[in-house]
This record gives sequence, structure tokens and C-alpha cells, in this order.
Amino acid sequence: MESWKFQAIRRNDADYEKARCSSVWNGRVPDRYPALIVYPETEQDVQAIVVYAKENNMSIGTKSGGHSWTASFLRDGGIMVDMIRMNKFQFDVKSRTAEVQPAAYGSDLNAALEKHDLIFPGGHCPTVGMGGFLLQGGFGWNSRKWGLACESVLAIDVVNADGNLIHASATDNSDFYWAARGAGCGYFGLVTRFYLKLYPMPKGILTARYVFERDVFDEVTLAVERISDKVSEDLEIGIFVAYDQDGFNGRCTVALTLDALSDTAEEAYQALKLIHELPIVQEKSIKSYPYVSCTLKDMLQRFDDILDNKGRRYETNNMWTDAPVQNLLGSMNEIIDNLPPAPSHLYLLWWLPVHNRPDMAFSMEAQLYVALYAISTDSGYDARNSTYVVNSLTRMEPFRKGIQLADENLPSHPGKFMRTQNYVRLEKLRQKHDPQGRFYSYMRLPVEFMTSLVSL
Repeated sequence: MESWKFQAIRRNDADYEKARCSSVWNGRVPDRYPALIVYPETEQDVQAIVVYAKENNMSIGTKSGGHSWTASFLRDGGIMVDMIRMNKFQFDVKSRTAEVQPAAYGSDLNAALEKHDLIFPGGHCPTVGMGGFLLQGGFGWNSRKWGLACESVLAIDVVNADGNLIHASATDNSDFYWAARGAGCGYFGLVTRFYLKLYPMPKGILTARYVFERDVFDEVTLAVERISDKVSEDLEIGIFVAYDQDGFNGRCTVALTLDALSDTAEEAYQALKLIHELPIVQEKSIKSYPYVSCTLKDMLQRFDDILDNKGRRYETNNMWTDAPVQNLLGSMNEIIDNLPPAPSHLYLLWWLPVHNRPDMAFSMEAQLYVALYAISTDSGYDARNSTYVVNSLTRMEPFRKGIQLADENLPSHPGKFMRTQNYVRLEKLRQKHDPQGRFYSYMRLPVEFMTSLVSL
């Protein structure tokens, strides 16, 4: 350790607490204290850290952008590897491929790619690190059409539990490649580089937004459900329910948001038209912004305004469901009736159609994604917000197919984040490649997974 040329902070160092807290995007920093916080700058640095952990029987948590609201990378007594200084990327226009380090932002990559009419389905929030985003699946731009972002990962470079740097793909070290596409915070290695497939920049980008009074939430949601299997794959449909949206301060409103990234402007127009012509949209929207031409930069800024609340105190939960919306409305209305002040919100995302996916760890999805965010600046609301969020999603348990690792609440309300058979396969690979537990696994598991471990 004395020979390390990169920064390392021990728990008794004066700047330890500042480093620990600043690593967490959420203002609610959990009471978990690594023995060591390190900032590698090269792949050789990462190897040295893993070797040191092996020699000292320590486990490792890895942070790229820090957006894990539960701070899954922050564990007691181990090593927290903060990848913030490994944030570079490069790309090849001719082959439409890119190489990306884990702390790079998808927004920065796409800003550079846009000049060459290329795009990668990076995250909607500009400040999410690519490492965590890709490992958990990656719901990015045009993902209904192009697939999860992790499906566009061609290969990775990863440091294994022995400190060896290996290259993994579908044909080389394929165990590491299979697990890297979906294992999220439970991955048994430390990825230092992702090799990505790029896409032509859509020529037709249009958005639309329609705002409704809170009391027509049921009508709006049911209307969208009725046509959700007919909309174009390059159209993303979301509903945000929150206070203080679009200038309606002090009021709870329902915002129907549409983003079309199509090959042509006409295709984007037709994608939006199906929603625009719904009777509920024509008759009951109180503010509308139809057919707005924009750029990817514009859309990133819009999501940044909604999502980038760094330092605020988050409590979050989510679920995937195939249940008819009618079965969910009672619980959703109760959620809305008790929704905390802005920027807290309920978010619905229609995820049809569900494609046949490649063989990878990621394996949990459904027709509808539901996520609830209680956000405040006052620690006095932490307990109340936690109870509200967990209980709200617990009431919908009969309709929950599983959860997504993007904004999971494994500590308080664990759920299935992949098919059980995939989880069993993942744990067998962990026993094979990381038998000493050099890399932390998930903080808590659902009962189904715990039961499956008995047979291992």
C-alpha cells in the first residue's frame, strides 16, 4: 500500500468522512464505514487494490457515479473503490464502437458522438456513471427499440478476484460477460472498461407533454394502457405524478410525457399522433406541448431538471408488473393522495413490447414499470418517507412480478431482480470465480432467492 501512487484514505484520516459522504449522491448517507477508500487512476491501480484486498482478507465495493440511492458500494470494514478518476472514453466512427471507463457519463459520450451522427442508449439522467448503469441493465434512450444498454455491451475488461485483468466477451471468459449484463451491484469482478456498440443518431426526434388535473389520473392511465401495445417501439411513454409541475404550484398534476427517437421526422410525428388524438388528451389536458422538435441535449436537460437532486434525501422503491392497470388504481390513488411535496413523484413507464433477450443475467421485466420517489431536504422526514414508500409498494405485492436494480430497495423491501434460475446460475459462478467473497454481493435477498441457495 505504501507504494501506491493513487490516493487512498484510511478511516482515521482527517478527510475520511468528507470522502465517505461525498461518494453518495443521496443526501441520506447510511451508517456504513469502509476501512479504506481508494481512487484508482489506471487498470494497474485496480489490480493492486484487489491484490491488497486478497492479502488482507478484505471485500470490495465499487462506485462509479454514486447514484445508487442505497449506496450499495458503501460497506462496513472493507474497501470502497471510487472509480471517479477513471472516466475516459474513446470511439471509432467507422466501426460504430466505443470504449468507455466506468465513471464516464453517458451524456458526455453522447455529446461527443452527436457530432458524428451517432448515439449510445445511455441513461436519461446525465450524471449517472456508465459502470453501474450498464451492470444493472441500463434503461436508456430508445431502449424499447434497441434493447437494454447492456445488450449493446460487446465485451468488457475486468479485474477478477485474484487481481488479474482479463478480457471477457461471448467467446472469451464468457462467465464474466454473462454476469456483467445484469448482475448490478452483485457483480463478482471490477470492470475497468466497456466495449460498446453505437447506433446512428435518429433523424426525427420529437417530444410531447400533456398535463392533467390529478382527478383524471385513472382515465389517463387507462387510456394509455389501451393503446400501449399499438405504439411504435421508438416511442417512450411515461407518466409523472407530482406537485408543482409546469407552473401549477401547490397543485398535484399528472404529466403524460412522450419521447420519439425515429428514423425520420414523419415517423416520429406518427408515433406521437396516436397519443395526441386520444379523446382524454384532446378534452381534458390543462396544458399541452405537442410535437416539439428537439435534440438529445434538450431531452437530457429536461430529465436533469427532474432527476438531478443531488444531496436531497431519497427513499425509493419500484416494481415490474403485468397486472391490468385497473387492478393497480386503488393502491396508486392512495400513493398519490399521500404523496410528499415536490420533487417527490410517482413514475410509470410502459415497457411494451418485451423482446426475446440474449442469454445474460438480466432477466426481469414486464409490461409496466412503477417507481415511487419520496424526496426531501429535512432529515426529520426520513422515517415517515421510508414507511410511506415501502408500505405503498408492499400493498401492490400481489401484482409485483419483480423489481429493477436501477432504484431498488433491497435493504427494506427486497424483490426478485432476475429470474430465479438466473440467480442460481449467478451464485454458482460466484462460487467458482470469487469463492472468498472478494467482491460484495447484494445487501439483502428476497425469500425466493434465499430458498434457492439451499440447493447450492
